[in-house]
Amino acid sequence: MNILVIEDERTDFILIKHAIEQLGDSYRVIHAQGCQEAVHVMEESPVGLALVDIMLPDGDGFKVSEQLKAHHVPYVMISSKSLPENAVRSLRSGAEDYIRKPFDIEELAARLERVLLRTRRDVPPSASIPFEEDEGAIQVGDVRIALTPIEQQMLHLLHQRYDTYVSSDELIETIWGPTGLETSKGALRTYISHIRKKLSHAQSVLAIESKWGRGYKLTEPLESEA
Repeated sequence: MNILVIEDERTDFILIKHAIEQLGDSYRVIHAQGCQEAVHVMEESPVGLALVDIMLPDGDGFKVSEQLKAHHVPYVMISSKSLPENAVRSLRSGAEDYIRKPFDIEELAARLERVLLRTRRDVPPSASIPFEEDEGAIQVGDVRIALTPIEQQMLHLLHQRYDTYVSSDELIETIWGPTGLETSKGALRTYISHIRKKLSHAQSVLAIESKWGRGYKLTEPLESEA
């Protein structure tokens, strides 16, 4: 699940990120520093929970909260202001919780854990398609697809981040390590092309979509070029 943190103060963002990391590997942090960037992120990637600072460079968090509600995304408000009116307004506007700065990382993690237990929604139907890995192959529903070890690593990462773009650099670093960034971009495109052909040949319900500057994502079948 993607957790969107809308926070312009880098120190506070790092602390929030550390708290989310305590919740486990199934959560991925996405960062937005302002209202407009947050709206753009929500349009590009599925978000399961948002943490919103009230004071932002291009508006306040209540402006963002309206967008979050429109996208049916639960959210938590965060503020350095101690005025009780802010907490009341946040909760009455629909926030799942209101957290004051400075905060303790352990307490923040515990609060977020409770929020996630209350609000976590089911993943989209396509993301819940049975996906099982075996040595040299994957099983997607009733379809078994043979893969090379590198192809399987790539598909595994894309499946972990279903319907979210994974950058070329991240894929390359995961497969070939940090020294492979300069030499492996062509190889990445080749492997992605091979996986696409195998998914298409097997008439799989999954496909790999690409977008310039964003990377690759595993999603429902859609014609795309590497």
